[in-house]
Amino acid sequence: MARTDDHAPAPADYSTEKRLARTAGVTLAWWAHGGVRLALALVLMYYGAAKLVFGQFGFSDAGDALIAHGEMSPMGLLWRMVAFSPVFQFLSGLAEFGAGLALLWRRTVVLGALIGAASMSFVLVLNIGYDVMVKTPSAVYIAMSLVVLIPWVPRLWRAVLGRGEIGEAPRPRLVPWRPAERVGAVAGPIAAAVIAGLVLWGVTTMYPPRSVDESVPAGVWAVAEDTAQPAAQLSEDARWSRLALGSISYGGAAQAQLRTADGTLRAGSWTRGEDGTIELRLKDLREEGQPVQEYLEDEGETLTLTVQEQADETLHVTGEGQDLVLAPDESGEVLYERGFSWGIRPDDPFNR
Repeated sequence: MARTDDHAPAPADYSTEKRLARTAGVTLAWWAHGGVRLALALVLMYYGAAKLVFGQFGFSDAGDALIAHGEMSPMGLLWRMVAFSPVFQFLSGLAEFGAGLALLWRRTVVLGALIGAASMSFVLVLNIGYDVMVKTPSAVYIAMSLVVLIPWVPRLWRAVLGRGEIGEAPRPRLVPWRPAERVGAVAGPIAAAVIAGLVLWGVTTMYPPRSVDESVPAGVWAVAEDTAQPAAQLSEDARWSRLALGSISYGGAAQAQLRTADGTLRAGSWTRGEDGTIELRLKDLREEGQPVQEYLEDEGETLTLTVQEQADETLHVTGEGQDLVLAPDESGEVLYERGFSWGIRPDDPFNR
């Protein structure tokens, strides 16, 4: 007969080790999730702040009035469209900045990720449609938004379908210790506000100071008189035809464009000098395929001109071989002078 050993060793209990391993794994997962969440929040707040302070696109100005539709690049067309509507620019910036801020607080993470995914999806469509070079980054930001949403997907799924009980929301725990969670509940919103303030301040300091001066000679002008003789062929005629001088200055310089009789367009900036003088800095438009650094290093041409306003509201411009009379080109400023109206005007729809 076999004997039973009443003193056989009990099986090893690894429940504590398994619990610790699971806690460590979950904690590491939350740290990885938090890293993605913080990076996405900073990106969204950066781009949002750039729009809120009107730095990324700026403002549409008469100094850009002479470029023709066909001369623009697709990206240039998008930049001008957004710059023309400060309301659109501000609201899109508010959505991005608000999404980034929401990502920093546990209770609004889902809202921030959803708004971030929607905003970046719209940005991706614009980047593709207007051939902006940052297509891949915007797609990455969409993916990051979806990664942030992963822990809440079951609750969102049940909420959308209306099936099953919606359980308690997951609680991100970077430190699995209740006292630390209580401190984080208070310190988290404070840290989020500080980070948002620092991002907004940092972005603001990136852009030069902006000022507006609509006094003469700002505006769009057409050459009414020129003492220079025309060339034998129009394609060789370098006399001035139209001049656009912006009223919005960035760091003291405003946009400027010059169209010559042969059709050539030159663009750059202008500044006001003393005793009725202005300084024009102009160069040819950037060519397709030309590296941006090469274009920026091209100093172009600098012209110092004397401008005198005459009694009939024309300008007498002299200097650098020029002796011109410029007349206001009202048709060239329709885009900037039209303005907004709730009411229907006699010429509506004014679509040209």
